[in-house]
Amino acid sequence: MVDYSIQNKKAWEYNAYEFWVKQSGTPAERAKRDLENPVGMLKKYSDYFDTYKGIKIANICGSCGKKAVPLAILGAEVTVFDISEDNKKYALEVAAAAEVDLTFEVCDILEIDMKKYGNYFDVVFMEGVNCTPCQGHFEFV
Repeated sequence: MVDYSIQNKKAWEYNAYEFWVKQSGTPAERAKRDLENPVGMLKKYSDYFDTYKGIKIANICGSCGKKAVPLAILGAEVTVFDISEDNKKYALEVAAAAEVDLTFEVCDILEIDMKKYGNYFDVVFMEGVNCTPCQGHFEFV
């Protein structure tokens, strides 16, 4: 991992779990809200999907799983790529409380294992992320 990635990782892991609990509630509380209205939790992004069932989604910089878990509830197969172990912990606890599967890869997005994930996903989902480097890794349709 290069220097800027290490600094970025440290910043995103600084009290992140505690932040998400304060911001979004305990994982069980967050899961309850996700289960009550998963489409609503996706907000405007739900308009981009005709279906969720069986769709393989790469959630780049997916943070605490706030979009990944609702997508999984709706039937998508979601893999989150994010740099923070704390984000992973919170996201997987929310997914477990919602009783859905979620794959979470802790890595710099420039270090995604393309032998494993190249041409694997149907959709690359990024919320509020300007990610020019991803264009070299994923084919955007």
